Amino acid sequence: MSFAQRASALGRLRSRSKVAPPPIALSPASWGVSDLANWGLQLEAERVLSEAAALRVPAIEAGPSGFLPDRSEEARALVRRHRLRIVAGSVDAVLHHHDIRGPELFYIDGHASWLAALGAEMLVLTAIPSRDGELPERMELTSTGWAHVLHSIGSVEHVCARHRLRLAVQPRFGSVIQRPADIERLLVGCEAGVCLDVAHLLLAGADPIDVLELAAGRIQHVHISDIDQDLARDVRERNLDYVAAVNNSLFKPLGTGDADIERVVEALRRSGYRGWYTIETERRLASLDDRPLGGVSRSLEYLRPLLA
Repeated sequence: MSFAQRASALGRLRSRSKVAPPPIALSPASWGVSDLANWGLQLEAERVLSEAAALRVPAIEAGPSGFLPDRSEEARALVRRHRLRIVAGSVDAVLHHHDIRGPELFYIDGHASWLAALGAEMLVLTAIPSRDGELPERMELTSTGWAHVLHSIGSVEHVCARHRLRLAVQPRFGSVIQRPADIERLLVGCEAGVCLDVAHLLLAGADPIDVLELAAGRIQHVHISDIDQDLARDVRERNLDYVAAVNNSLFKPLGTGDADIERVVEALRRSGYRGWYTIETERRLASLDDRPLGGVSRSLEYLRPLLA
């Protein structure tokens, strides 16, 4: 090998070594934070952010409405005090009713403005059946309902562009977009980005790898999560209440459930995905003595080598 060839090879090696691993973020849901009705004990943001910072992860998601202060200045100061950054925030909206489309878009616009002020880069959108905070029986949208949903998603894209956010629509159990047929209709009917939530796809009966292949480069954000498939089947078939399943550890620390996280991460890496991996292990807390930090730490220890 000539000197020039050796120099070129060394340069390529150094270039590869400088490529940072995909970034990891955390979700307040892993600390039991939720806006679902009757979810129970909710931890203060101060404790969640403090424990997240102790894990030396640079970022966290914004959590549900009310978790962080409504005033963006206060929320930004709180997050910065813990040396964290907000990378994404979720918003739930009823998109299949034309008569409430205006108020819903107004609500999304306000949330997007707040997220942008916090320095977030992503809005994760879930199309919900209603605003009562319950997980209902699966809703079958009519053709008209689907038309409203897809048109509304296009409007949300414009909202996000105005606030310099990217949009990721999240297929999710309990939403109006969850089954494989729903996801295919979403992908065919619009060009919006997608949030790949591994456990919720499996809970709804979809294969994350199939969704990844269908989305063909449109994955904008990832919620990396593990699940007990037996409990998931009971929930999906309505033999077990969702909240009861969560109490029985429906969602598991990464690598301890049935989601085959290593295969999913490999497929994401192979697809060229370089965005955030948010660890999200939904749980309910029985008391302030519960220690969710241990499960989050275990997931982090599992994920880091996969992304190295």
